[in-house]
Amino acid sequence: MKISAIIVAAGAGIRFGASIPKQFFALGGRPVLAWSLEAFDRSSLINELIVVAPPSDEGPAIEIIKKWVHRVGVKVVQGGSTRQESVKSGLDAVDHGIEWVAVHDAARPLVTPTQIEAVCFMAQEVGAAILAVPVRDTVKVVDEDGLIIRSQDRSRLYLAQTPQVCRKEYLRSAYKLAEVKGIKATDEAGLLEVSGVAVGVVEGSPSNFKITTQEDLMMAEALITLFQTV
Repeated sequence: MKISAIIVAAGAGIRFGASIPKQFFALGGRPVLAWSLEAFDRSSLINELIVVAPPSDEGPAIEIIKKWVHRVGVKVVQGGSTRQESVKSGLDAVDHGIEWVAVHDAARPLVTPTQIEAVCFMAQEVGAAILAVPVRDTVKVVDEDGLIIRSQDRSRLYLAQTPQVCRKEYLRSAYKLAEVKGIKATDEAGLLEVSGVAVGVVEGSPSNFKITTQEDLMMAEALITLFQTV
């Protein structure tokens, strides 16, 4: 099972509200991107890393790679204006001899090698798989005025995380279909679903959350401190 990990680090991080993209912000003494890269570098299942950097600004990503990646070969490509375009750039750079891809948000720095490998093994069984966590809070459906219409049964609801792993050709076919039909999706599983690919779910961890705001960064910092003291 040869796997290329596509680390999506091309976002501008507008909602983060800082002068630099969130993936380059310091977290626990290293950039956010470095945490994600190191987790994949530590997994023996990963054969290649592809970092999708902000358009026309590959420098910071290259410097982080030099310092924090020690085992796996790395390619750096430029992303697009959307996440879907950025992942496509990474997918186009995958080595010809690699059959599987694992797409991960650089802004999920607390993923672990154990989680990465669990979702890879599930993908090997069914063809595609993602990390996700069950919805624990009561879900309300509201109207345009913010009034509750009904409560949603949460027993089968999950919140998607990354990495999302599948056969390379499955994702390539999904992208071709998306281009033809003008489909926009917020993650790879969404494209795979539309193209008829079964996607398995491996229960992840609440700590594998995506850093979107500076409050999220503070939470990640607190978790790192906690992990280091236990």
